Parts: sequence; C-alpha cells; structure tokens
Amino acid sequence: MKERLLGSLLVVGYALLLYFSSKEIYHLLVYLLGFACISESFRISRSLEESYFFGLILFSLLYSLGVNFPHLLTVFPLISILFLFAAEIVSKGKVEETFYSVVLMFLYILVGITSIGCLDKKFFLLLLSIVWATDTFAYLTGKFFGRRKLVPSVSPKKTVEGALGGTLGGAITTVVISKLLGIPLNYLQILVILFLTVIAQLGDLFESFYKRTFGVKDSGKILPGHGGVLDRLDSSLAVAPFLFLIGGGA
Repeated sequence: MKERLLGSLLVVGYALLLYFSSKEIYHLLVYLLGFACISESFRISRSLEESYFFGLILFSLLYSLGVNFPHLLTVFPLISILFLFAAEIVSKGKVEETFYSVVLMFLYILVGITSIGCLDKKFFLLLLSIVWATDTFAYLTGKFFGRRKLVPSVSPKKTVEGALGGTLGGAITTVVISKLLGIPLNYLQILVILFLTVIAQLGDLFESFYKRTFGVKDSGKILPGHGGVLDRLDSSLAVAPFLFLIGGGA
C-alpha cells in the first residue's frame, strides 16, 4: 500500500510539473515519458534488441518533428514501418514474427506521446480527467459490483460492470471539470467525451494484450506499486490523439 501511494504521488507530481512548466520544458518532459515507454516496449519484446537503439533514435527524431509540425503526424505510420523494417533487415537479414506487434506498439506510443506534446494545457488537464476518472470509477464499480468478466484472457480483473461504471463516472467527472476549465461543451462534444472514456479503457486493454503476448506482467518497475511508465500512460496514449484532433492543440 505504501509503495502504491508513493507511486501515485510521483505520477501526480510529474503531472503538476508538466502543467506548470514552460512550453519547451513541457515538450522535454513529455519526450522523456515517451522515451521510457519506447524503451519498455522493446525490452518487453526481447527478440528485437538489435533494433532497440534505432527505435529510440527514430522516436526522438519523429517526436521533435511532430511537436513542431503537427501535420506530419499523418505520415508517421508509414515512416515508422519502413524504417523499422529496414533496421530489422539490415541487422538480422529477416523479420521476426514479433516485429509486427512491436511496430504497432511503437506507433501507438509515438502518435500518443506526440499528441500529448501538442496539447494545450487545458486539454492536457482534460486528458488527465478522462483517464484518471475513468480508471478510478472503473476500479470502484468493479470492486463493489463487478460480476461478469470483461476480457478474462487479456485482463482477468476487469469486469463489464466496472467498464460501464468507468464510462459513466469518467464522462460525468470530465464534463464537470471541462466547465471549471472554461471549455464549453455542446451535446455532440459530450458524446465525444463519453466515447473517449471507452477509448481510454480500450487503450488499457491494448497494452495488457501486448504484455500478455510476451508473457510479461508489468512494463517496468520504475513506479513503486504501479509498474512501468507504459503501464501508467496506456490509456492516455489512446485518448490524446482524439483530443488533439477535436481542437486541443496548443
């Protein structure tokens, strides 16, 4: 319990540092999160160690381009696939079966982190609201009312009741916080927020599926009681691109 509390304090502290930092420092802090996520994703796969450093360099270059020229996000998938494929061919002369899973996670992290880096500070808080409120309500609802397993083969602890509670609780909390932040929402945008609470939970499931593919429980151990950085950002990576697309760019 003490470890989990310490981990939570570290997460909240880093979030506050992000919010109150200048634009340049914000970009750097988000980059460090992405660097950690990419590192963890390659270490989880184990079989793509030869491409590890190339993946980090590619992420660094594309992130730097993305936060300065956001329209380039549209070509990130093509660039990433081609260059990571080339790195595998050059280093091994073949492509491992796990290559496609790693590339998919690489794209997931790259687009998600770059989108976070491009967010306006108000929308950054909105991102935290969606992800944290959804996660909290899903946990509490699942703990007290959970009966039916959601996807036991991917995440044994998640329940249908918890997912519904997370969606409703997360959406209501985010709508309230959006008003406090001065972000007006019409009925269509409220539906989008509801949709994003679902996306947040799917992002969590996606990362769980990735770890189970390689037989790993946590992406890392850097956060006491919480696992790795990727474990904490899985949902945020899924939600951030949508917030950016609906007008959350700085």
